[in-house]
Amino acid sequence: MKHFRTLLAVGFVLSSCSGNSSLVPPATPQTASEIVGSVVYDSAGASCAVSYEGVVWYTVPAGSFSPIDVQRKQCAIHTLSQTLTPPIPAWAKPQGQTQAIFIATSLQEGYSLGGMQSLAQVAQAHHVPLSWMIGNSEYITVNAPLYTSYHMINGDDVEMEQDASLIQLAQATFPWYVPSVSVEGAGHERNLIGDSAFWGIAWNSHGIDGTYDYGAPWGTYCADPSSYKRPDPSVGCSLLGFEWTARDLTRAYLSGHEEYFSTDPDDLQQRGGFSTADAAQYEREMMDAYAAAGETQPIVVMSQQESDEMINPGDASIMDALYGQAVGDGMKTMTLAQAASAVQSLSAAPRAVAFPFLAGGTLVPSLINNQAVYPATIDYHDTQSGMTFLAGRLLPTRVFRYADYPHSTFNVPLPEIEPANAPVLGSAVVQNGAINLQFQAPEAMRYGIALWSIPSNLGLSGPGVTFAGRAGAIVAFNLQAGANDIIIPCSACTGSPLPYST
Repeated sequence: MKHFRTLLAVGFVLSSCSGNSSLVPPATPQTASEIVGSVVYDSAGASCAVSYEGVVWYTVPAGSFSPIDVQRKQCAIHTLSQTLTPPIPAWAKPQGQTQAIFIATSLQEGYSLGGMQSLAQVAQAHHVPLSWMIGNSEYITVNAPLYTSYHMINGDDVEMEQDASLIQLAQATFPWYVPSVSVEGAGHERNLIGDSAFWGIAWNSHGIDGTYDYGAPWGTYCADPSSYKRPDPSVGCSLLGFEWTARDLTRAYLSGHEEYFSTDPDDLQQRGGFSTADAAQYEREMMDAYAAAGETQPIVVMSQQESDEMINPGDASIMDALYGQAVGDGMKTMTLAQAASAVQSLSAAPRAVAFPFLAGGTLVPSLINNQAVYPATIDYHDTQSGMTFLAGRLLPTRVFRYADYPHSTFNVPLPEIEPANAPVLGSAVVQNGAINLQFQAPEAMRYGIALWSIPSNLGLSGPGVTFAGRAGAIVAFNLQAGANDIIIPCSACTGSPLPYST
């Protein structure tokens, strides 16, 4: 059996630094450790120490807090509970300057002049430039003056579906139009030959509208030209992928209904059972969460609303809330053409986004085992792996090993690593100023851990570290087939649990 040893030049505070094994509960509080199974808690009668794997422990405060998945607790009997109405954590509300970029688009395969005018009115009120994505030459022939006036008044732009005659007509009609992003909609293969950027990845999708993009990264990413659903493993960004529209990453993943929880007002009202007022509030909270996630790294937040749906009751007020909150949170607005060059470098970098539980809607339950609302998630990806972590858990709940996907097809998902092929954590020892995680891996892969404490307080540095806003951090590393020692220096160990990010 081969045995590999990896040293990560990072340092952070962990519990149980004084013992030989962090599987031993921390020294405080002075009560017995209790195994409770997997239970999501969001309230405590008094401060408690909790852990999922028993490796990293967290202190949760008395009162309500962001839901956390727990298997072990060390606190007074019956002090942990579920309120079902946890507060939105402070880390999901903007507190500083965000680096998030907001892009507003409108797909025009269906068309409504009134809906187009309504959407333009909302966008202009907030000085948000729109990218009109056109799929029919008739729309250009009939409404060329309108597109031109929107371009002059608000900086709007146009993009075309991948049709040579349509692109030629647009170039002849709009002197200011430069083909930048191919519009690749749902339910058909993406025609990406010769393109340098494309729009239309439906993150986490399970066949809705004929598309199955499950496993592809969220936001923007540098796509592999030979397998567009995965990041390009080579250096550079010859093909930039844009997602269809931003979603609630936590509820989309855990519910399995990504089409219910997005920045599209019709997804919320017609699919998710939101009232207009609740949908508007939900969109504001979603923008807050993305803006907060963008405080530690640049990310792209997409919005797409068809003009033929903009005539539906309530859509205008929901879009007004969405655009208004994005601008109010300090997001920088761009058109697709502007972003096609501006976001290439950031789209090639590893990225992590933490997303809280946000309430709303009536058509999909949001409970774990009918006990508690969903815990937060961190979604992470680099060029080798995509991983999702639940709040409180050290190890990912799903992993996409991108090397396994040499080809992409629009209606075929990227498979997750099967449980039998997932790395197994053996022992976890904290001693001599370091944490040593021993993994047994069936095959070589990129893997990682999550720390759910304010990352700026952890003293993290070195390769493989990505902050997920103010919620936590991901430490990624390479595992070889066989036994692996992952040694992470932690010179600031105190022997106490980490404070849980709330």
